[in-house]
Amino acid sequence: MMKKLTLSLCLLVVLAACNTEESYTHWTDRTDNQIQRLDEAGIKYEIREGEIWVSEKDMKKVVACCS
Repeated sequence: MMKKLTLSLCLLVVLAACNTEESYTHWTDRTDNQIQRLDEAGIKYEIREGEIWVSEKDMKKVVACCS
């Protein structure tokens, strides 16, 4: 009984960890200067319709390096 409970708990933890989705926030319009700064700082970003979107977890780094 204890093995089944432990196995179920471990499985639940693993599956919950796999289901994390990163959210992005609009930062600014796309410019080569901003792209270069983000790349140099190692910050994840996406380009969507000519705009730069950065990961919410990296917003403090973005403000520090790219403002």
